[in-house]
Amino acid sequence: MLNSALLFSLWFAVPASASKPLASTTGKDGSLWDFIEAPAAPSDSDAHDAVVSRTASLELRAAKAKESTYFNNAIRLADPPIEFYTDPVAHLASDPLHLNEIDPSEFDIPVVVNDSVIRWMEYFTGSGRAWYGKWLARSGRYWPMMHEKLDDAGLPRDLVFLSMIESGYATHAYSSAAAVGLWQFMAATGKGYDLRIDWWVDERRDPELATDAAINYLTKLNKRYGHWYLAWAAYNAGPSRVSRGIRNHGTKDFWALSKKGSFRAETDNYVPKLLAAAIIGKHPERYGFGDVTREDPMDHETITVSANVGIDVLAQCADVTIDEFRALNPQLRRWALPPSPARQLIHLPRNRTKKFLSALDKIPSDRRITHRRHTVKPGETLGTVAKQYGVSANAIQTVNKIRNVNRISVGQNLVIPVDGDSSGSRSLASSTGGSPASKRPQTHKIKSGQTLSGIAKTHGVRMSDLKRWNNLKNANRIRPGQKLKLYGAAPGPKWGSYTVRRGDTLSGIARRHGCSTTQLRDWNKISGSRIMAGQKLRVQK
Repeated sequence: MLNSALLFSLWFAVPASASKPLASTTGKDGSLWDFIEAPAAPSDSDAHDAVVSRTASLELRAAKAKESTYFNNAIRLADPPIEFYTDPVAHLASDPLHLNEIDPSEFDIPVVVNDSVIRWMEYFTGSGRAWYGKWLARSGRYWPMMHEKLDDAGLPRDLVFLSMIESGYATHAYSSAAAVGLWQFMAATGKGYDLRIDWWVDERRDPELATDAAINYLTKLNKRYGHWYLAWAAYNAGPSRVSRGIRNHGTKDFWALSKKGSFRAETDNYVPKLLAAAIIGKHPERYGFGDVTREDPMDHETITVSANVGIDVLAQCADVTIDEFRALNPQLRRWALPPSPARQLIHLPRNRTKKFLSALDKIPSDRRITHRRHTVKPGETLGTVAKQYGVSANAIQTVNKIRNVNRISVGQNLVIPVDGDSSGSRSLASSTGGSPASKRPQTHKIKSGQTLSGIAKTHGVRMSDLKRWNNLKNANRIRPGQKLKLYGAAPGPKWGSYTVRRGDTLSGIARRHGCSTTQLRDWNKISGSRIMAGQKLRVQK
């Protein structure tokens, strides 16, 4: 029988790692995190985007604050439950966290269970249960996509829990340190991994593109340090801090570096927090989360459309609400697609592409954008700006929520509600497909080995239109030397080559060359997502 002194010492013992309070999220340090590009102020976004971003960001900060409060309150010093006094041996012998059932072989990341991990398990199943349940529900939307990408990259599937503890799976989550998206990339790091971040677009919010970037970054960190715990610490604190700790203390053991004060409290807790999230997420029903209803997986199609089209127009053509279109395309920050590059990728609900393109074809190019951006110049007033675009000053005032018409400042960005091409900017490119856009067709002479679908992709038209224009009933019955008519098609493409660089992804290369990942795969006969540095890819110029 254990004596009472030993029992009390077991209960009141506070792990050494718990002596450091959990810091609130005040920033990420280290060489890659030192530079933070000043983001656009929330008021610089359109109203919907600002509301969604604010909601997601407040949720993330509330979760962090709850964690900080919980761990800073020295919970281990609370009075023991009554069961401790009535039957201390039985109470200490119980296993409410099912620690004896944890099997490290079930995970594809290294899993250990120590006091720090147990404290986080207690939090997620106790005070933080509501947050964990919410995050687990959202996981259903993103896990299938993340698992597929992690499999293609040869990385552990359980890395999905890093995204969970970073953002709670909220695409618009914006931290106090200016990190954004599912994987909470800082602007400098995101740009370093080929994510577009500017006034129009923030691809840190795009689930697929951000996951590609995170995979590349985590692969690099794991190769550098040789252990996932140090890679995660570097993801949170920055590689320079981890490298400095290894150099100063002569060890690559995360737990030893943590005890020696190499990291801030946030990073000390980062690894055990991730492990606890993974342990619970592997068997959620075991920890009381069996009744959580998971969201449906992402299910959309990605297509290429011309630039500078209004979000309202795109939503109308896709037969969805503007909010639904934005949910499918969280990377879009404004009321329209950016003016460059000439071709842009958007996500649509599955099986809507044909109807979408048909609807868009019916809208004249000069009616496809209903807003424009204007930067106020010296000497301009709301009245002069309104006259320039042929709209009322009141309309500009309403859209931009300007209280005082006399208070606009030089350099201020205004959203101008306009119809047509009244600003005098270049005309918009037509979408492909639909009825012939010109009475004078181009001609394509079929070469050996070409298919109708391949020709359609090459010229940016739909195969159904190509068949109709040439009175073809069977797409397989074409022959070398046969001439095809193409109405409103893009000029024949010029081909070039691209040499893959270290850190490149298919999606990033496709974006850079204004095509889809599927097209890039087709042109280069690539079945999966794996490419190698030095590999030559065929691309359109």
